[in-house]
Amino acid sequence: MRRTPVFLLSALSSGIIVIGFAASAAANNAPPAHATPPSPAKLWQQISALEKSKPIMPFSHAFQPGSRTVDVFTTDLSNQAASAAITAARSVQGVTRYPNGSLLIKNNYNAKHKLTGVTAMLKLSGYDAANRNWVMAAYSPTGKSVAFGKVASCDACHAMVTKSDFVFAPPPDQLLPASVWKAFFPKQAMSPTYVALLAKYPGSIVK
Repeated sequence: MRRTPVFLLSALSSGIIVIGFAASAAANNAPPAHATPPSPAKLWQQISALEKSKPIMPFSHAFQPGSRTVDVFTTDLSNQAASAAITAARSVQGVTRYPNGSLLIKNNYNAKHKLTGVTAMLKLSGYDAANRNWVMAAYSPTGKSVAFGKVASCDACHAMVTKSDFVFAPPPDQLLPASVWKAFFPKQAMSPTYVALLAKYPGSIVK
């Protein structure tokens, strides 16, 4: 989830738990009509469990360039379900549908590599079909919920990459146009490193 704005996300060995009847329905290959997401606190527990093993998302690396001056570095993590889908597709852009229970996490850091915030995307079948059933979430470094659930601004940005199931590839593979970036972050400054990437990789700018 890219906080570009990336906001910019199965259970199995990663420790991620998909709760309630949503998990049961998935086991029966019948997504529920109305899935209930975990609470922000429960999802934070899942995020914290995954953070312990630091599973870097395939085709990304730690401390990549972030788009804003407040998060000049980002690190993308993914649980087993999401990682398997990306690996099988041979790229983040190649994934057209993530399996139920996929969890993608973006850790945001300042210039001194201090964590400034965490954003996440959890795939939950039957939750929000219009936005590919992603539960969007943003937290402070201590786990305080900043945004959760059906977050219009997150959905609007991630819809730019519908072909890859609302998931942005890390820079420089995919970059937000400066005009779009400024529309989402009108009161913030763009990282000079990100500006340089836009100039160097014009073909990576999402149309």
